[in-house]
Amino acid sequence: MPPGTDVDAYKRALRERFRNPALRHRTWQIAMDGSQKLPQRLLAAARERLAAGAPVTFIALGVAAWMRYVTGIDETGAPIDVRDPLAARLRAIADAAGRDPGMLARGLIGVREVFGDDLADHPAFVSTVTGHLAKLLRDGAGRTVAHAVG
Repeated sequence: MPPGTDVDAYKRALRERFRNPALRHRTWQIAMDGSQKLPQRLLAAARERLAAGAPVTFIALGVAAWMRYVTGIDETGAPIDVRDPLAARLRAIADAAGRDPGMLARGLIGVREVFGDDLADHPAFVSTVTGHLAKLLRDGAGRTVAHAVG
């Protein structure tokens, strides 16, 4: 966290923003086109941290959450409208993996257009993503995030 960051104030401001019904940018828009956003927003930072020998705990949680999302099924079993240029391919990988977090993580990390050729070869990255994904599938997002930040 950058020095001087008031995390509690940031969280309050973010919650207030999401509660604003006049806000035209809906939260589902944040998730759309994730295969195009993930490389710059999370995977570049993961590569930097891995190269420095630093943990990728929270980056891996974000990646695992994206993986959970692209399965196209929410925690109640209802369909999710996944809007992504690779949606059909990602869903096929998810369908083949079922609820096996290892198969799902390995399958999605194998999508080179998103993950490149290198991240599948980083055991720390793969195992951390897989661990978070297992918790998301088993415990749901709320409990998984609460446990990760607790």
